[in-house]
Amino acid sequence: MHMHIELTPGIALLLATAPIGLGLGWYAWRCRSLPGALILAAVAPLATLWALTSIGEVSASTLERKLVWANIQYVAITLLPVGLLALSIDYSGRRPWLSPKHILPLCLVPMVTLVLLWTDPLHHLMRSTVWLDTTGAYATVGRTFGPWFWFHSAYSYALIAAALGITLATTMSTPYFYRRQPLALLVGIIIPSTWNAAFIFAPSVMPAFDFTPVAILVGGLFAAWGILQIRVFNLVPVARHTLVEDMADGVLVLDETDRVVDLNRSAQKLIGRPRTSILSRRIGECWDAWTQMAAPHAAQANQADLSLADDGRRRHYEVKWSPLIRHDRVVGRVVAFRDVTERVLMEENLRRQTLTDSLTGLPNRTLFMTRLEEAIHMARRRADAIFAVMVLDLDWFKVVNDSIGHHAGDALLRSVADKLKRCVREVDTVARMSGDEFMILLNSISGVRDVLPILERIREELRVPVYFRRQEITTTCSVGVVLWDHTYDDPEDLLRAADTAMYQAKKAGRDCHRIFDEEMHISVMRTLKAENDLRAAIRQNRFSLAYQPIVDLRTGTVCSLEALIRWHHSERGTIFPDEFIATAEESGLIVPLGEMALREVCDQMSRWRSGSSPAVHLPVSLNVSPRQLAEPEFAEAVAKRLDEWRISTNHLILEVTETAFVREPLKSKTAMQALHDMGVRLCLDDFGTGWSSLQHLTTFPVQQLKIDQAFISKMAPGNTFFEVVRSLVSLAQTLGLEVIAEGIESTEQWLLLQELGCDCGQGYFIADPMGPAEITAYLEDMERGSCFLPQTPKRYDTQKPTDPARRAPDIHTPAWRPQVSLAVERTP
Repeated sequence: MHMHIELTPGIALLLATAPIGLGLGWYAWRCRSLPGALILAAVAPLATLWALTSIGEVSASTLERKLVWANIQYVAITLLPVGLLALSIDYSGRRPWLSPKHILPLCLVPMVTLVLLWTDPLHHLMRSTVWLDTTGAYATVGRTFGPWFWFHSAYSYALIAAALGITLATTMSTPYFYRRQPLALLVGIIIPSTWNAAFIFAPSVMPAFDFTPVAILVGGLFAAWGILQIRVFNLVPVARHTLVEDMADGVLVLDETDRVVDLNRSAQKLIGRPRTSILSRRIGECWDAWTQMAAPHAAQANQADLSLADDGRRRHYEVKWSPLIRHDRVVGRVVAFRDVTERVLMEENLRRQTLTDSLTGLPNRTLFMTRLEEAIHMARRRADAIFAVMVLDLDWFKVVNDSIGHHAGDALLRSVADKLKRCVREVDTVARMSGDEFMILLNSISGVRDVLPILERIREELRVPVYFRRQEITTTCSVGVVLWDHTYDDPEDLLRAADTAMYQAKKAGRDCHRIFDEEMHISVMRTLKAENDLRAAIRQNRFSLAYQPIVDLRTGTVCSLEALIRWHHSERGTIFPDEFIATAEESGLIVPLGEMALREVCDQMSRWRSGSSPAVHLPVSLNVSPRQLAEPEFAEAVAKRLDEWRISTNHLILEVTETAFVREPLKSKTAMQALHDMGVRLCLDDFGTGWSSLQHLTTFPVQQLKIDQAFISKMAPGNTFFEVVRSLVSLAQTLGLEVIAEGIESTEQWLLLQELGCDCGQGYFIADPMGPAEITAYLEDMERGSCFLPQTPKRYDTQKPTDPARRAPDIHTPAWRPQVSLAVERTP
């Protein structure tokens, strides 16, 4: 009975711990969005488990039963240190650390401890000896600890020490006004840790029974107060003061008379005076920079810009002011200063990149055109405001890039930019158009006499050599000049005129200048009219295609057709390609014109297929401009068009000139490779007349080669052109290319090409270019074997009519006709 009375206070205390711990866990779970609350919700039930198992241990009558309850206690004892560490980590804002890959390894030692505890009679690693101790007021489990117990204890206290360190670091890094919460959590960890350590290492001064669960509950209450309590109303004034004082933006409070009522540290630093010399004084008296806000303030604006010099650097501020209203009356203003220097510098940098050339630092075309527009507006208002526009192009600049390198070319361009700026006045503008072209706007001149000295200075400056890595570089330039008059409508007209004059200087031998005159003006107007007519013709679809057969020179069979475009002009009649292709190339209209031609070819091949024409199986070749090849999605557009009309890719042959290998070679090669991969055949047109390297025949994916008619027309047995054609045919055959001869005009040329082993040929000797109906009839006649070769030469597609006397007189004799099998070759 005496023992029962002694146990009542302990059991009562432990029983009180259980519901309080469960209630604390439930409340923490409800507030689990707060840092640390979710882990506290898990730790509180562990403390409750420890308390309940402690009651079971005290109440048990035998040693065996007490050991069972003691072993169950270790579930909470082993996991609580891990929980305290997780609690401190979560509260400190490091929740990503609480992933399973980090927490599960920490639970390894507790799991091993539990296993060893329940199997202790086999190895005694946890308890070396165990007995029922009845020397005290109530019976307890007496034991001496084994080696693993001390390892487990050291591990547990190491986790608790880590939790204390993290919480302490969080406390020290928290502003002074907010340290109560982390301090409460720190106390909540220290209380149970200290009690448990004293119970283990100083049992003589502690109660006989372990009341650590009670200590955990007390610490948990401290932690809960720190985590779950938010003392808003007491912190608001302090928080507002701290917020305003620590703001990076400057804040001024002014009364109705612009006297400074209050300011924060940033504003004081901005004004650059002690606080006492600013307060109660008018802001204009203590800060000279306030005058920059006088005009916006007078205009009743609520925003202004401020620019200040600070240690040699200029800083920019965005200033905003808001009225202070009390009882519907304005009693003052709050002025905020935000440092926007980085934004302003970024905007200036972007503006500079947009309007200046990155290599030379000169204005680019966009900025030049803006200043040219301003000059035009000025000239329209004032009759004496004459100006001139100059376009300069460096002579042989490509040679510098190709021979010395692009870095040398860049150095030369920078040097030329500096020299040009030295040759003009401050009021003038020097700009870089692109590549090696520069533009100069000469303002406020009286006439040509003011331009000539500047041109001479430019020539003298450019004669001075530039040195790049001990390599001397000299250059000259071709200059086109145009003077303003009221006949020009816009800046583009002026620039076009100067550009035309510059090209005339190029044609005159370079290193000279040309001034735009009436003759050049007429030429420009003619070109402009041609472009406008061509643009209107494309819009109105005033084009058609004629088809010329290409035959096998060995058998005479038609192996393909070439589509040739015709422009049906309302005034000039039918116009052949040589009269408008160059204009289309220069103006960029070649791209829509080429798209239209491809669409017409696909449409016609589809019609032949539906009508069972003899041309249904014949491939059709179509000329493609180098500018089209440089288009980013040209190959995809061709594939889409063929798929739309359900045309097989092997029925289309695209002819490209050697210019494509020189102009945009990388883009051209990429497009040609894509076309080749999809099955479109490629033919190199006008071979021998361009500037490409023979290496291009091996690097670009072409399957056919066309020898230009300039060689065929002058070919005779044994002469130079005969040998050139022989070499070209031999080269093509060595590379596995099919050879086609253009411009066959006579029997002699046919026979010579046969002798040289040329594969195919075309020309007016064989057949004229014909419309779809005529080519169908022609092919049907050939199938019936009743078609005769033309007796007289017809007009060339791109050349003047040929003299009939050049044709052999016996081209239709029986001796000739067996050599030409008049049939249509059908491809599978």
